[in-house]
Amino acid sequence: MEPVRYSGARDIAALLIATIACPLAVFGGANLGCVGQGFNSDCAMTAVVISPILLLLGGGAAGLVTRGWTGLMVVLIGVLLGMILILFLSFGVGRPVPLDPISAVLASIWFSGPVTIGYGMGRVVSRLFETRDHGDHPSH
Repeated sequence: MEPVRYSGARDIAALLIATIACPLAVFGGANLGCVGQGFNSDCAMTAVVISPILLLLGGGAAGLVTRGWTGLMVVLIGVLLGMILILFLSFGVGRPVPLDPISAVLASIWFSGPVTIGYGMGRVVSRLFETRDHGDHPSH
């Protein structure tokens, strides 16, 4: 009997990846975009480009770890948890993020889009490797 490859632990790992990807995209994207430049309008534009890439990578990693509609739901919950984590971290560093319902919805769409696309790309890559014959099975 073949062991179950996808367990709750993989869903938890995907949840953690998605949760960490959001603050990493905000704080890491800003830091990567401003390396050697200082914080100015040019680095802000670079951070806007880097942040979605980090979110795509986070979604892709989550897509490699888990699968299916349940996995997608877990990843989207991770994005919401990541948004909450951004809020708490911003208060922790002394630069609170303004909180209003419209901004929250727009930010959630902004963050969940690249993560969802990354999740889909990760699932495609994972599926391609799952369907490959690794030479483990004898030919019929």
